[in-house]
Amino acid sequence: MNDHELTIFVVSDSIGETAQRMIHATLTQFPMLDSVVIKKFPFMKDKEQFQNILELAKSSNAILVTTLVDQELNQLGLKFAADYGIPYVDYLSGLIHIIQQQTNVEPLLESGALRRLDSTYFKRIEAMEYSVKYDDGKNFNDLSEADAVIVGVSRTSKTPLSMYLANKGYKIANIPLVPEVPLPEALFKQHLKVFGLTAGPNYIMNIRTERVKILGLQGPADYNNLQRIKEELIYAEEVFERLNAIVINTEYKSIEESAFYIEKYLNRS
Repeated sequence: MNDHELTIFVVSDSIGETAQRMIHATLTQFPMLDSVVIKKFPFMKDKEQFQNILELAKSSNAILVTTLVDQELNQLGLKFAADYGIPYVDYLSGLIHIIQQQTNVEPLLESGALRRLDSTYFKRIEAMEYSVKYDDGKNFNDLSEADAVIVGVSRTSKTPLSMYLANKGYKIANIPLVPEVPLPEALFKQHLKVFGLTAGPNYIMNIRTERVKILGLQGPADYNNLQRIKEELIYAEEVFERLNAIVINTEYKSIEESAFYIEKYLNRS
């Protein structure tokens, strides 16, 4: 084989993405290599099959890279590599052993743990994208995909709560309640889990007044008018009843506390 050519066998009891990432990161340090052949052998469970791959690696002069949590397979590979001088890189066992010794915590030794972690990560990203798209009544299509819909008057923490829950993997749509703005029919026709956010009128007035100051607005405004806020809250109560919403009073509650109540209901089903 040419000195600038390389064959690598990737053996894993999952799909082998951990080893592939490490290999690709390493290969960026060798841009002058003429040819790199990477052969993948995923979902390795059988000793006889692994033995055949070891023989093939020997005849192909290949480097063996493994991410095997099965200790018997690992020992088989390490012994064969030592007996026949095959380059053998075990990405998991050494570090697992060191962490176990350092912490006295037993490892799971479960194949595919990283893939499950990645799956959770991508679920969170999908939920966050959905919640941004459906924030503050921007979109009413595909509300059926939502894990929950949050409705409430302005300044009851709809958006912060939606984003917090999205970061935990829940798809949340939030819709502001304004008496003059009709709600989408889909909200009433579909079987959605709806949470209504409310607070006392004076509490909301104080928050809105601070908001007006921050925005630099001058003169009287309906937005922070107490009578107007009371009317909005009466309208909100009517909507909550029509939607059979679970009502949460967010007054002086942290986002985490309100989210706890919503998660509790969502996890019941």
